[in-house]
Amino acid sequence: MKANLIMLAVCGMSLAFSVLTVFCIGLWKGRVERRSPLYGRQVGHVPGQQLVKRHSEAGDGMLVSGLLMYLSAPLMLLAWAMVRVPPERLRPDGATWIFVAGALLLFAWGAYGFVKHFRLSQAAKDGLLAERVTGMQLNRLVAEGCVVMHDLPAENFNIDHIVIGPRAVYAVETKSVRRPKGKGETDVHRVSYDGKTLRFPDFVSTDALAQAGRQAQWLKRKLHEALGMEVPVVAALALPGWFIDRTEAGKGADVVVFTPMGKGADFLARGQERLAPEQRKLIAQALAVRYPAL
Repeated sequence: MKANLIMLAVCGMSLAFSVLTVFCIGLWKGRVERRSPLYGRQVGHVPGQQLVKRHSEAGDGMLVSGLLMYLSAPLMLLAWAMVRVPPERLRPDGATWIFVAGALLLFAWGAYGFVKHFRLSQAAKDGLLAERVTGMQLNRLVAEGCVVMHDLPAENFNIDHIVIGPRAVYAVETKSVRRPKGKGETDVHRVSYDGKTLRFPDFVSTDALAQAGRQAQWLKRKLHEALGMEVPVVAALALPGWFIDRTEAGKGADVVVFTPMGKGADFLARGQERLAPEQRKLIAQALAVRYPAL
């Protein structure tokens, strides 16, 4: 009886610690100080969105079922040991604490990995939503004569969106930036752009601007190699859910920062025509070959 109680206590402690860890992460998630500006908004559906949701739910179910299969033999071995191992063999000695320390280290390692991948999952979820929202807004420009492409494969990176408009080719990088809590709704959604720096409510960033600029330069070079002509390429940075305050320097900067919400992306289809429809078609064909053949 004593052996059974000890083994049950060990299993119960492990289960309790696991449940407590998940509960604390859920509590932390609800109290997190930064949220995506798209959090809680109803956005339109993209093709296959319900299938993606069903695929994710099925994947979660497969993970639980896989864990059950993986743990079936150890659990049954534990049940067998609870019945077979005599109580006198379970007296703690010096070696016992080595196993206890090992169990605690393994649990801590697992908890660290769980939190790490949970954060990566949340960041990927925010990024996916931001790219989908931006892509849906950019797709409306097709009706105005633009060619819109998404997730263009490059050299060890992808360009989120390409818009081939009458004025230029736009290499659009989308960023999901979480906003802080606790201020007025307008204040926390506002970012200032002076042409070199993005000033959010509680931090300053230049990395996204530099990334968008590098991608535009790469695209310009590749189009010149493919077509043998200079193609006007403009670097653009989309910040869905944010209001952009541009200074005079920001309005004429090399990197265009905009919000795709509402009519924020309409300028991509405006301006003096520098690319004739035939040229736009050639540019689209030159870029289309970078996608994998089906």
